[in-house]
Amino acid sequence: MPDPANLATAPTALLKFKYELPPLILHPITPAGKTPPDASCDDAQNIRMEARRFELRMLCCLGKDLSRWLDQCLEFMSADPDLAGVGEAVLLDLLVENPPESVVRKMHSWGVSDFRAIFARALGLSAVFPHPPGREQVSDKLVRDLPRFADALYRARRQACPGSTGAPGFEFEVYASGEYAQMLERSWGL
Repeated sequence: MPDPANLATAPTALLKFKYELPPLILHPITPAGKTPPDASCDDAQNIRMEARRFELRMLCCLGKDLSRWLDQCLEFMSADPDLAGVGEAVLLDLLVENPPESVVRKMHSWGVSDFRAIFARALGLSAVFPHPPGREQVSDKLVRDLPRFADALYRARRQACPGSTGAPGFEFEVYASGEYAQMLERSWGL
């Protein structure tokens, strides 16, 4: 089995080796009882701010799913001596920079064309907000410039991770939670 620390300089034949990581399970990201702002708001600025607050909540919920997957993968890799040295940087790159083609196809089939930016923002925000924050916990400045702050948080998180770039040889699948539950039920004969 190849040494993950040397994958960047490994011969091409070694890069074709595939490790199957746990699946990424994405749960519905609309918090219970919350709905996006509607057009009945009087002030355009208030509409934009409420839309950004809703976006923040959704990204934080997605960040919880992505963080859970990162933890599962790190635990999975720590059990394999050949993968024990692979860290979070490789997984972050796998999610944002170099996802498997099956993940790209699935996200596009769901109508999510810019999922890399969405994943990056969710991962950046989850480093600061492990749970969606309440209105009083977030400044209007952060809400107003949410994409800029979330992008910067992801860059900081990625730069803080030691390790190699790229994620050669790793595969995983992405499922909606309901879809995955149905697959499990079928496999169990339920």
